[in-house]
Amino acid sequence: VLDQREIGAWVLDEAHCLSRWGHDFRPDYRYVARFIRKKAGAGEVPPIMCLTATAKPDVTDDIARYVKEKLGIELSVFDGGAERSNLTFQVMPTTGGDKYADIHSALETYLPEGEPGGAIVYCATRNHTEMVAEFLQQKELAADYFHAGLSPERKKDVQHRFIKGELHVIAATNAFGMGIDKPNVRLVIHSDIPGSLENYFQEAGRAGRDRASACCVLLYAADDVERQFGLSAHSRLSREEIHGILRALRQLDRKKRFEGVVVATAGEILIEDEEKAFERDSATDDTRVRTAVAWLEEAELASREENFVRVFPSSLKVSSVEEAAGRLARSVEDRTYRRQLLSIVEALIGAGSDEGLTTDELMCTSELSPERVRGALYDLERLGIASNDTALTAFVHKGVARSSLKRLEEANALEVALIAHMREAAPELEKRETSTLHLRIAAQKLRDQGLDDPLPERLWAIVRGIAYDGRDEADGAGSSLTARKIDAETARITLGRKWKTLKETAEIRREAAGRVLDHLLGRLPPESRGIDLLAETTLGDLLKAINSDVVLRSRVSKPERLLDRALLWLHEQEAIRLNKGLAVFRPAMTIRLDQGERRRGFSNADFQPLALHYKGQVLQIHVMKEYAERGMAAMGEALRLAMDYFSMPEKEFLDRWLPGRDAEIGRATTPESW
Repeated sequence: VLDQREIGAWVLDEAHCLSRWGHDFRPDYRYVARFIRKKAGAGEVPPIMCLTATAKPDVTDDIARYVKEKLGIELSVFDGGAERSNLTFQVMPTTGGDKYADIHSALETYLPEGEPGGAIVYCATRNHTEMVAEFLQQKELAADYFHAGLSPERKKDVQHRFIKGELHVIAATNAFGMGIDKPNVRLVIHSDIPGSLENYFQEAGRAGRDRASACCVLLYAADDVERQFGLSAHSRLSREEIHGILRALRQLDRKKRFEGVVVATAGEILIEDEEKAFERDSATDDTRVRTAVAWLEEAELASREENFVRVFPSSLKVSSVEEAAGRLARSVEDRTYRRQLLSIVEALIGAGSDEGLTTDELMCTSELSPERVRGALYDLERLGIASNDTALTAFVHKGVARSSLKRLEEANALEVALIAHMREAAPELEKRETSTLHLRIAAQKLRDQGLDDPLPERLWAIVRGIAYDGRDEADGAGSSLTARKIDAETARITLGRKWKTLKETAEIRREAAGRVLDHLLGRLPPESRGIDLLAETTLGDLLKAINSDVVLRSRVSKPERLLDRALLWLHEQEAIRLNKGLAVFRPAMTIRLDQGERRRGFSNADFQPLALHYKGQVLQIHVMKEYAERGMAAMGEALRLAMDYFSMPEKEFLDRWLPGRDAEIGRATTPESW
């Protein structure tokens, strides 16, 4: 998509990830500047805007320094401050035994059942979210939980019910809130102390987005501070671990004869860590290996290039592990290999239809080497147990007033009428010429023709659908048209094809959409009725549905492209809702080793910047503890501390709020524990 566009500007959200934050939170963010530079080529780098709600002065300086060093651009800083005048903050003491009761008490006090708005209870761990939600449900509150371990559909359902007001309370990890803009969250409860004031205010900031008053309650237990120190230490890397990754990369290079350019996943790299320098943890291995590679790059010992991703057979042709076991027993003599193949089948069945599995995960499951995992996937296909065809699921509506068929008919009728209206308004328009589409006038004309729901927003969705036709055909005619909104009721239309060709292209896509929808509805049990019914199929079967229409097949040269467009158009017009298919993929990194530094290791000097970063994390927890303890005594003083934290240089802040405590705030434990 980007190769076919001239980039006018780059906008980066959560821009603190461009700073040292990115090294243990989102390491891939650190490659953004290189990508922007590459896209600009010999030309000028477009304007850049970086947005974040959680940047104190040193982070702001780090972001500006990064952009200056990598792209030669000076950022202007616009600081809106961290203060939110409509939020009320409180710190309440609690203990492990009283915490659930205190959460319930805070809800009853600040947002009783029946009051408008919702509440979020933030927890440090996934398990804690589930336990809090279960406790509140027992108290007969409309509550549920949310964390990164839920399936995409479950997440979407919980978010939807909360935004609609069906749920009164969500117990969630920090993963909840990213992209969720519910304006009337009236209460945020921090059931565990966050690891920094940045995290605390980011979570608290999800309250009161409608600018009406809202309350943020921090439940403070001294034991939770020690838990935060433990969580922080859990994700860290030692110098020995990073050096171990360098040694493993060099070993891979020698064994595979990569000649200095290693292509491997995190799991494949860790296999070569023969001295076991790297502390293994399946939940964090991938991110920590990527972080180690980023630091090897900082030390100029390696450089990471674009990922090399491959997708492998993913659709199972068996309905159960027992059926697979029967086939394997008849075809595979080697008992060990048969067991390993069966363990892969079990993993595929257990993954469900809306998740992906990596080859690294299958390596752990089957205890096979990377090459043998890939061979095993091909063997499963050869034995008729798996198919090299991508599974696809979609939600459809059948036997209801707003059925998928009805929605498709309405979209078809609107599109035919709108194309006729645009053509009639500008009959002489040629390729690359522009005209103006008045959406409200068009809506009235179509309403006069008896069409349902020709609202301006609906017509704009139809126009955008036409604009996508042909967009990915770099060797063909290109987009049917381009459209740009001038204001809410007016759009500028530029033809990419002649009117006659545009009309025919849309007609072919509508025909294909009809075949696709018929196929999806045919995958449901015969008596099915309702909304959001799950239809399961494969891309191969969908392509057969397109190709089975002889007339349609004769009108296109690339039916697989037509299938992609028809599926997405049905999704855009809300006739269906596409779900994910199961994919087995190998997300390999491409890492170039510095040949001139073959003998140099990752030294203490190389590790120093990361050690400083970890020291900063320890300090953040101490500052959070200081805020909580001052908040229990005098909330105004705690808030002054917080505002100074986000506005003062670090040394000046420490001299004011934590004077003479350098030794104490350098330790990864509380003074009481020490």
